[in-house]
Amino acid sequence: MVTGAETAVGSPPGLASLCLATWLPVEPEGLLRAWSLAPAVVAPLAAMLLVYLIGLRRALAADRGRPGLFLGGWLLLAVALVSPLCRLAAATASGHMAQHLVLALLAPALVAAACPWRVLRRGAGLPPRRRVAPDGPAAGSVAASIAYAVAIWVAHVPVVYQAALLEPGAHLLLLALLLAASLLFWATLVEVPSAGARVAMALAAMAHTGLLGALLTLSPWPWYPVFAGSTELFGLSPTTDQQLAGLLMWVPMGGAYAMVALASVGLLLKRLERGEPPVAAARPRG
Repeated sequence: MVTGAETAVGSPPGLASLCLATWLPVEPEGLLRAWSLAPAVVAPLAAMLLVYLIGLRRALAADRGRPGLFLGGWLLLAVALVSPLCRLAAATASGHMAQHLVLALLAPALVAAACPWRVLRRGAGLPPRRRVAPDGPAAGSVAASIAYAVAIWVAHVPVVYQAALLEPGAHLLLLALLLAASLLFWATLVEVPSAGARVAMALAAMAHTGLLGALLTLSPWPWYPVFAGSTELFGLSPTTDQQLAGLLMWVPMGGAYAMVALASVGLLLKRLERGEPPVAAARPRG
């Protein structure tokens, strides 16, 4: 039973409702029509895009970064938060993991690679600033990696995971924390001047997400009873559904981190071949 914005368990979800497990589970034949336009999610998404577009109009050409990457990342965020994937994430662990793959990896990585911070500050009416972490790139990369690991592991603790699918406040708070930690991680990885630090960040993320994915895959019992009764609609037992979720984290996410690490090693080798120092000059944030 829940309180506040949501109605009784088992009610059909409205178009403006959050993607919670308190609603009647979405069925395969109706999945493509199961969109979620909850104002608490749509408003921040729209505001983010509006601020960026205003900033893009105001920014100098040298400060615009890569608008295509930002828009791609924003579209992925929208897919994860308002498309049928969001409803599927409230019905199955594998759908939930697919959503987390977008929110913790694909979307924030694209946004960070776009280097949008100067544009966003201009769009918000804030002056540009130049700041380099006083403790150096190593300390910044360690802090960002720890925050990212904590956010991902906390998000999969059963009591937290289920609360986020049952309570509107917990749902929004966990989304905000996961996105904030992910953006911090990827922005730091993109901007840190040391290729070695980037490799370490990517390998650390691959290690801890791989461990979590392995635990989910190999567990003999389901961790999240909240999906009991809904996974069967998709022809999956709760245990099989969880195994698919674990494999999504273990293999595709791990592969993405490995690719980032290899790309960083490649850039480091090119710098060394050109006789350049292995640590590039720090790039200031906007």
